[in-house]
Amino acid sequence: MSIALNLNSLFTETVTYNFVDTGSVTELDTGAITTGETITEGITELVDQAQKFGFSREKFLNWMSSISNEFLLMQTIEYWLLAYASKTVTDSWNEDYSPDAWLIESFSLKSANFIVNGVSEEYLKVQTPNYWINWAIYQFTNQASNEFISFVENASENRVDVFKNTPIIVTTSISDTSDKGNELNLLLETDLNQFNDKSTWYYHTTDLISAESIFTNGISLAVGQIKQDFGSRTTSFYLNDEFKLVIDFGIQKFIGSPCVIIIYDIPKSLLKDYQHLDLSSGNKRWKDVVRKSRNFCKCEADVYDSVYSPQVTNYIRMIRNKYEMPKADINKNQLALKSSRLTSAVDLRIVGIIIYKKNKI
Repeated sequence: MSIALNLNSLFTETVTYNFVDTGSVTELDTGAITTGETITEGITELVDQAQKFGFSREKFLNWMSSISNEFLLMQTIEYWLLAYASKTVTDSWNEDYSPDAWLIESFSLKSANFIVNGVSEEYLKVQTPNYWINWAIYQFTNQASNEFISFVENASENRVDVFKNTPIIVTTSISDTSDKGNELNLLLETDLNQFNDKSTWYYHTTDLISAESIFTNGISLAVGQIKQDFGSRTTSFYLNDEFKLVIDFGIQKFIGSPCVIIIYDIPKSLLKDYQHLDLSSGNKRWKDVVRKSRNFCKCEADVYDSVYSPQVTNYIRMIRNKYEMPKADINKNQLALKSSRLTSAVDLRIVGIIIYKKNKI
């Protein structure tokens, strides 16, 4: 039986808007016994977090008023913020608005500075507004452990240290010389490295939160987003095969925040043990897969364990026009891992991790 909640009572509390990291506040913990008081406390916390993120308190309350109070407490804050954001489908940018103004208009936010100020303008429009709001919610409701943060803050720079059996190099920032591979040479020279053939190395760029989750619990396809290059209704874990490319990507996506590059050894022999789709020629087959994936249509890539192909050069035009055909970059390739059985094998082949504490452009 649902216990009625007086939604009007929640309007009386004023919560100062501030985009903050909520740390481990992702569960609504109301104890073993559910009472009217604990339900009210749990839902008040949910509404407070929605407002801190930047959503309209009144609109969020109106939206959740049709949901059973007990059911609201059965899911995490992250779940409900994503569910609320999903009611707005914004797959393109409005050229009559600035990016921050369009995010505010689309999702009824108080501010979008926490998104647009942390990403280069060039990369911002390579993804959709829905992509960025989902990414921001993940950042808001998750946090790296205090142990890992302390390790990063206190690690000696430009040398190989070990955290949870993983070789890690910490340096101050991505610089003009980062793409020269000095950090990679340090990983090659360490006795901890089992994989000495750089020709089979692949690189994944991410943030501190995701990096710790990956090397602690393994790659999770569940946190990926749909409607990317390979699979409109299935998610993928994307990697590049050139170190310089991930450096360039890190500079664009992580402005002023830590950037992490995870290096894996993935030989062709491993991929051949699974269902692997090679679209490296960038032909009509590749165009069909990418166009369908980006437009939420079933495609060939959905049934494969991995896909290798060129990257797209005209993402922005594809977001503006769903009929735009993708164009292949002759110099940039990517590998997408698409099945848990393959990612489980790749989890065992981490070469090491490079952490750039402050990324400045």
